[in-house]
Parts: sequence; structure tokens; C-alpha cells
Amino acid sequence: MTSRLALFAALLLGSVLFGLSVLATARSHGTALPVALGLGLGLLGLVIVTLRKARGWRSEGVFTLSGKAWRWLSLAAALLSGLGGTAVVLKALYLPLPFGECLGSSCEVSYAITPLAFVSCFFSGWLVSAALLGAYGLLRALSPKAMWGIAASVTVLTYLFVVALFA
Repeated sequence: MTSRLALFAALLLGSVLFGLSVLATARSHGTALPVALGLGLGLLGLVIVTLRKARGWRSEGVFTLSGKAWRWLSLAAALLSGLGGTAVVLKALYLPLPFGECLGSSCEVSYAITPLAFVSCFFSGWLVSAALLGAYGLLRALSPKAMWGIAASVTVLTYLFVVALFA
């Protein structure tokens, strides 16, 4: 139970901090990229550990999410994240969408940036959604008091991180 509780807390906190660091990277034009990459690699490690242990936990009846649901839900969230992130990047750089009536030299830049923005937003969205779905799958194994304690502490730590990062 203690390892599941620690994994649940790490998945929640890691996904929130990684999401915020990706936003900080976008806002600071790349200066927070090393922090985002470090958090992303750590979160990827946590997701891999959860994937490997989930099979055994499903047979014990303490992991609620099936492998197929986890895969498809995280893929759907990743696609939405990729499309939304690409639209935000193109709008922030005042570039036209790379389809339809695209005239001028800004179309070449739009054609070059669109795949990069989509791939990076897709992978970061997949990682955050996979981590959050993994944490959701662990809910059955946790006591309600522990779950609410972790949710409150993640909220407080997120607030402190946002204040320190964006202030």
C-alpha cells in the first residue's frame, strides 16, 4: 500500500509540475526547457513503472483501468493536446494555418513550425494524460483519507510552484 501511495503522489505531482514547466517553457521562449526535459524524463520513468506493475495489480483487483482503456484515453488526450498546442503556437506567433488560403512568406514558416509544435505537444500531452490515468487507476488501492491528503498537498505545492515560476 505504501508503494502505491507514493507512486500515486509522484504521478499526480509529476504530471502537474511537468505540465506547468511546459507552459513555462512556452512562455519564456525556451529558457525553462531543461527543467521541462528533466521533469518529463522523471515522469516517463514513473509511467513505465506503473505500466509494468499494473498487470499484477489488475489481477489483485486494485488497479481499475484496463490496458486498452488506458492506451486509447491517453492517445485521445494526446491528439487533443497536439492539435490545441499547435493552434496556440501558431496564434502566438501570428502565423496562418498551413492549409486553406495561405499566402506570402509566413506560410513557409507555418509549414515548418506546425509539425514541430504538433509532435512536442502530442508527446507532452500523452505523458501527462498517461500519468494522470495511471494515478486514476490506483484510486481503488488507496484509502480516501490518504487520497485527499495527497490531493491537498499537490494543490498546495502546485500553487507554490506557480507563484515561484510566474511571479
